[in-house]
Amino acid sequence: MPNNDILVGLAGHIDHGKTSFIKALNGFDGDEREEEKQRGITLDISFSNLKLPNRNIAFIDVPGHEKLIKNMIAGAFGVDVMCLIVASDDGLMPQSIEHIQIANFLGIKKCFCVISKSDKSSEARMQEVQKQIEDFFSPLQIKLEVIFPFSAFSQERDKEPILQYLNTLEKPKREDIGFFRYYIDRAFSISGAGCVVSGSSLSGEVTKGDKLFVYDLSKEVSVRGLKIHSDFATSALPSHRVALNLSGVSANELKRGMLIAKKGYLRGFDSLEVLLFGFSSLPKYATLHIGAKKVNVKITLLHSLEEGKAFANLSCEEKIYSIFEEAFILRSDNQTLCGGKILAPITDPIKKIQKIQLLFALLKKDFHQAFSLLTLAHPRGFGLISSTQRFALSHTQSIAIAKELKDVYFDEKNLVLYSHKTTLALQESILNTFAKNPNALLSASSLKLKNPWASEPYLQSILDTLLKHGKIELKNGLYVSKESKVKNHADFLVDKLYEILLSQSHSPQAPYNIYESLNIDRKSGDNALKRLCASSKVIRLEHNLFITSKALNEILVLMRGVIEKEGYVDVGNLKEVLPLSRKYLIAYLDYLDSFEDIAKEGMKRIYKHQRR
Repeated sequence: MPNNDILVGLAGHIDHGKTSFIKALNGFDGDEREEEKQRGITLDISFSNLKLPNRNIAFIDVPGHEKLIKNMIAGAFGVDVMCLIVASDDGLMPQSIEHIQIANFLGIKKCFCVISKSDKSSEARMQEVQKQIEDFFSPLQIKLEVIFPFSAFSQERDKEPILQYLNTLEKPKREDIGFFRYYIDRAFSISGAGCVVSGSSLSGEVTKGDKLFVYDLSKEVSVRGLKIHSDFATSALPSHRVALNLSGVSANELKRGMLIAKKGYLRGFDSLEVLLFGFSSLPKYATLHIGAKKVNVKITLLHSLEEGKAFANLSCEEKIYSIFEEAFILRSDNQTLCGGKILAPITDPIKKIQKIQLLFALLKKDFHQAFSLLTLAHPRGFGLISSTQRFALSHTQSIAIAKELKDVYFDEKNLVLYSHKTTLALQESILNTFAKNPNALLSASSLKLKNPWASEPYLQSILDTLLKHGKIELKNGLYVSKESKVKNHADFLVDKLYEILLSQSHSPQAPYNIYESLNIDRKSGDNALKRLCASSKVIRLEHNLFITSKALNEILVLMRGVIEKEGYVDVGNLKEVLPLSRKYLIAYLDYLDSFEDIAKEGMKRIYKHQRR
């Protein structure tokens, strides 16, 4: 069932009556801390709720003081609707204006206004303030829905139309990326419960018992319980203010702005490509406010668009776990500089001209073009596994786009796109292998040994294409050169493996290294080794140690000669006559233990008849 609850952010200048307005609606006094009560102002974000017949309204009362704008941004992030409180005697004041500019930059779609202290002003003054508010909203993207008069002395009468509006207000649509995301705005410890965090659910669903991940700490946590305001709940959805009781972490490890989400969905980067808008000028350095997080950044303009709008790179002092089109604010010296939108939350090693082309495609949400550009930029394959973070697309949506692209190979199983240029290079490499060695035996798995970045379905498609065009042949399940003179490839492979093991004598390579040198797949190589072992031409000493019987017999003669000469053999004196690594020497000494006339004393081997 769709969540009809709404998150309302309260905006307005200091002492314009935000806290008093909320108290009139639901009886909640936002100035809870002693310091706040003494000073008569809200210093930090304050939360409360109001239960109406059709829905629950969560209120976020943010500080109105200019020095606490950072707290206002943390509170405004993720709200559905803003409520601007303007005192009738003062009219619009600097913090009223800055609050709504920030809401506009963050992409909040709707706002309603309350002109407070209406008892202090004449009807003419009330109309003047209303006109002032309407003119201010006129050029903004955020829509001014309605303006209500309000007085503490007639609050019972004045609040009724406001409550009716909130009960029937159409909830603004927001994109849900399909997994739970949540910025911590407070972390504290409660006796008997342990660590508790509060914040706004931005997307997805969180349920009691869920495993979550604190990305800034790289730490997995469990949800022991949750509350939506004062009520215990089993789950929470976007637009819910939710407190999470977490296990696996202590409150003193957590800080405001840390991101909690399902594990595996996000990667952090300290370099972001973004769209900036609404600026007149920009300094070299600023503070990025994203969610409840703030971090210092270096701004590098990449490409200017229309006035007050540009693509830019933000170099951050720490990793940011952002998503496509996530909104943010840049501030400097207690001034709001501009708004922004994340276009590339994942850094790609591409040239500036490619980067700008990509940013234009992302700005227009032309994902076909974006996929094509990124596939070209990643010659070893462009993975779609991060599509949710990169593009706010589900895997189903990404797959549909990938299937429509031309001049790319799409490995749907592994969600990887390969460029036509990469395909041509691999085709040429395969043909060069056959040109150098007409007796080479290839398969998709053998090619993967040399090209571990390429998926087997992709490599198989390349071999199939070469076969289809008559460039190579398929015999006994292996791909061979058209110039190959080998009649029985299985016998040829057995002989070739034996020849190599003979040449490597006392220090044979691991089978997979031999397979790679022969350009054969593991299955074919293992079958050949089994035949050699069955014929006793080769002995398997350990998992990856195969040696010819001839070489092993030579080693046995050497080891027995050392015993006869020195009375024992161990790693030290064996190394003097057989200068190999300990890996080989220990394996050969262990094999010596299998003979009945040999006894082991500590690390030494002796003849049993030497025992007294």
